[in-house]
Amino acid sequence: MTRHISKQQRLLLLGCILCIVGCSLILISISQLQYFKVEKSSNAQPTNHILLPSCHPHHRVKSTIQSQSIIRIYFYHVRKAGGTMIRNYLQRVAEQYNIHLQVDEYNHASSKEEVGSQPNTIYITNLRDPVERSISHFKYSERWDCEQLVHNESFMPTQYNARPFGMWNATKGFEPSECDVPFSFTECAVNCYLQTFSGMGCTNNEWYKQYNMAFDRLRKYNLILIYERFKDPTYIQAVEDYFGGIQGFNTPAHMFCGDVSKEANDKVPLSVSEFAHVFKLQSLNKMDERLYNDFVSSCGWNKINEEETKYDFPILDSNRFVAQPNRTVNE
Repeated sequence: MTRHISKQQRLLLLGCILCIVGCSLILISISQLQYFKVEKSSNAQPTNHILLPSCHPHHRVKSTIQSQSIIRIYFYHVRKAGGTMIRNYLQRVAEQYNIHLQVDEYNHASSKEEVGSQPNTIYITNLRDPVERSISHFKYSERWDCEQLVHNESFMPTQYNARPFGMWNATKGFEPSECDVPFSFTECAVNCYLQTFSGMGCTNNEWYKQYNMAFDRLRKYNLILIYERFKDPTYIQAVEDYFGGIQGFNTPAHMFCGDVSKEANDKVPLSVSEFAHVFKLQSLNKMDERLYNDFVSSCGWNKINEEETKYDFPILDSNRFVAQPNRTVNE
């Protein structure tokens, strides 16, 4: 006996099928969203992070010579981030290979030369946790005047003649800066990375434009050295291999105000009440923190002493360096 399905039943059946298909598509979409959510919070990182020169330095240079020979090193020195030690080491590298060395400091990173603009040049800079760097800067030369500490033997640093840490909270150190004033690293406490690497100094638009400009400029470097890794012997070896095996990276360096400022801060340490301003400094530097973390946290490095960390640094053939008859060193 043949059973006929009414029009109403057919519509109901079609509705059920469409409902099942729709629910399936929704479940698939949810699973895909969950997949991306897991990927975002896992160790997997976007390609643009994996290829950053902090994690994966390279020796590609803008050259018209087929062998891409290296005749020059350019170092933009970020203050209070191991820069003096790095420049001393780069001097050793330049002397070993008899190549040019250019070191720039103080003004914004593109004020004298755009990164990647000169052929046959390796471009290098350095980074440190921005809040730690800012605190170190304050204790080094801003809590007391460096010249006084070094040259005035009668000057006695005390809590009363020290500049208060709570005032070290502006784009120009102790005071806000007009945005058309040229940037200087010697007077900077807040978002110094965004100011120097964007080339724009301070800003009034919540730093987002400067962030993108700073990120784009930083990823053009051949090598970004990270201060927090300098205690790791494996990192030190990776850096030395990068320069063809020349030893001496992380050798202690003499700084103009280094010993006297350390002694002064040991004798007159920051009070507990002053350290409360660290939280404010962290809030003010949130965009610099974001930039720093983009170039460091995404590298997938293990914590020092937890287990051996491997660094994906190339080993440069020393033959790539071509000696220069009229070698120059500009600092």
